[in-house]
Amino acid sequence: MDHWDELRMFLAVAEGGTVRAAADALDVNHATIIRGIGRLEDRLETKLFDKPSTGYRLTDAGADVVDLARQMSTASSQLEARIFGRDQSVSGPLRLTLPISFATDLLMPTLAAFRAAYPEIALEIIGSGAVANLGNREADVALRVVVGGKSPPDNLYGTRLGAFHTGYYVHRSLLADGKPASAAAWLLGADETVPTTWQPGGELRMSSTPIRFAEMRSQFEAARAGMGITHLPCFLGDADPDLVRVPAGPITHVGDIWLLTHADTRQTKRVRLLCDHIRSAMRGLAGRLAGQGQGGGGAVGVG
Repeated sequence: MDHWDELRMFLAVAEGGTVRAAADALDVNHATIIRGIGRLEDRLETKLFDKPSTGYRLTDAGADVVDLARQMSTASSQLEARIFGRDQSVSGPLRLTLPISFATDLLMPTLAAFRAAYPEIALEIIGSGAVANLGNREADVALRVVVGGKSPPDNLYGTRLGAFHTGYYVHRSLLADGKPASAAAWLLGADETVPTTWQPGGELRMSSTPIRFAEMRSQFEAARAGMGITHLPCFLGDADPDLVRVPAGPITHVGDIWLLTHADTRQTKRVRLLCDHIRSAMRGLAGRLAGQGQGGGGAVGVG
């Protein structure tokens, strides 16, 4: 398809708003993007962007081209997915997206075993909280926590692997006999609020000033350093010897864990092999994910 590369660059600028954002999205340098836009404008004999200091802004002609470029992008992704779905080799690229904590603290031994068994598969592990579009081949396999009892979209093939629970954790030294020398802080994510439906039990004395973090790993390390109480996946908090559940703190069923593939690619052999490895591993991890690591199965409740 003539000028498809230039159209991809154009679409990336239109969606990202700047040349830098487009270059990052396509993993090329900004000069390549600028030249590509120039070639496309010359080819179409029209100006596609105004270029104010705040970023690239679509002209009327550019807005018309965006819709067509998106349709072409979708068609291209569908074509790639159909071809990929017929691939029965055990070599080549394979992209897995999953929450960062699942990658770093739960499934890395499983992924290492998969790599050892199939060294010719070029596995790309995308640890992210963002939801990848499997239809556009942003990933081939996705492991997601789905809240609210929802099911996957119709174009995805899904397997429910179990329930996902969270709880409140604190360094065990703060629960020692006698009150701590200083008040414990609430260690919160950017959008979290101080709980109002329960109060920590035991000898904990809470500060009125919370500490906020941009991501969960920092919250986890702050709790391990004895700064206060934080909200963590049970599989993460229960596994750390320095942390214990906060007395009277709820264990909450956040959602269900789904293993997802696209309908067009799920029969690809390397997709099936990776899914088999993950399903097998998750069966053995069901207790940890359900919050049975501290206090046994009777401690788990739906919050």
